[in-house]
Amino acid sequence: MGTEMRDLLHSMDADQQAKLPPERLRALRLATYTESVLEMTIPDELAKWATMMKVFYPGGVALWGITMPWLAALMVVRYGEDTRHWPFQFSAGDLKRAQDWVKLKHPAGVSYPASRGETLVSYGLLALGGLGFLLAASQWDLSWLFLLPLLGTAMTDFLENKLADHLFRTTTYTQPTVLAVGLFTAAPGETGGGTEVTGGSYARVSNNPLNANWNGTHGTTTGVSSGTGGVVSNAGVLTFPTPTANWGLVTHQALFDAASAGNMLAYGALATSKTINNGDPAPTFPATTLTFTFA
Repeated sequence: MGTEMRDLLHSMDADQQAKLPPERLRALRLATYTESVLEMTIPDELAKWATMMKVFYPGGVALWGITMPWLAALMVVRYGEDTRHWPFQFSAGDLKRAQDWVKLKHPAGVSYPASRGETLVSYGLLALGGLGFLLAASQWDLSWLFLLPLLGTAMTDFLENKLADHLFRTTTYTQPTVLAVGLFTAAPGETGGGTEVTGGSYARVSNNPLNANWNGTHGTTTGVSSGTGGVVSNAGVLTFPTPTANWGLVTHQALFDAASAGNMLAYGALATSKTINNGDPAPTFPATTLTFTFA
């Protein structure tokens, strides 16, 4: 496996590196991190962690201005930017750092790039083995327990009870004819609640159950779900009305079975909160940025 970029960087002292154009230095460092990680054996738990973090933060991860793969970011925050000081293999301490990261203990120097403009990016996480079995083909083994605090809080009690009866008992849960996305300025929870935006021309956006409206777990709108990641996403842009008054700081989204009122089915935080004011462009979820993961 080639190590030319890493060897080039290591051959330069700090003064020589400082004289490089910033973009060139960032490219050298990124290549060095990537080459070093590729030489390591990646434990299954950390491979799953990296996949899940891509769902949590669709814009990716950056350290001191360098956007990089998740496993490289994990090593940089643990051992620094000089890969000559990195160990040859991942350790139990690396796994602990990954666990802490999932629990929102963000390392110093980390940022999460986001789309520009009034776009919204969300991570919705639906947890229940029954739901994954019933609605999506997922092969993830989520017995990796540190994920449960995040995964276990994104489906409402209403939906959990409906699916439990549908799968294990005799009461059938009828598929909703409407799926509508709402925006919140205070977090909802398993019993619903939260503070949904009101006024200023706000209205939920419907994206009803239809193959053309949602990508299956295999990433397209055609055929049946067959992917192994369990991720369903919006196939097209979801556009809310243009605000005619201040909506406030929008922090969460929720999925309902009605365009107004109705039952909350699932909820999740936006990857980046957005302050939406009177006259701002119509907020949107670009295609594939509203995601729900079945596990």
